[in-house]
Amino acid sequence: MSWSREEALTDPAVTEPMKFLSEFRFHLKGIPTEITVRLYQPVHSGSVVARRSHDIAVSGVDPTATECDDDSGEGDVLHAAVNDLICVYNAARAKGLKPDASWLKPNALFT
Repeated sequence: MSWSREEALTDPAVTEPMKFLSEFRFHLKGIPTEITVRLYQPVHSGSVVARRSHDIAVSGVDPTATECDDDSGEGDVLHAAVNDLICVYNAARAKGLKPDASWLKPNALFT
């Protein structure tokens, strides 16, 4: 019997199988830390999931919760992952704060 990739991951011992789609790397202006965003597709779903290497937290800046339409396109998911960072970054810059590497917090779940 020949197995498809999806069928090969149907054993009950396998949970949450994901297929890697793409990876993007960038910096926020003035911060030397490289940020990585990876996009995955759950094997048994048509949706797209983003995994980001860093989160952002700036003292005195309230992170605005961004709403993401439940779009499953790669571009929409990538935009939402990047936009979460940019919103806080731009709000901090608007308050006159100088970009600092301490703003970026490594995501412990990113591997």
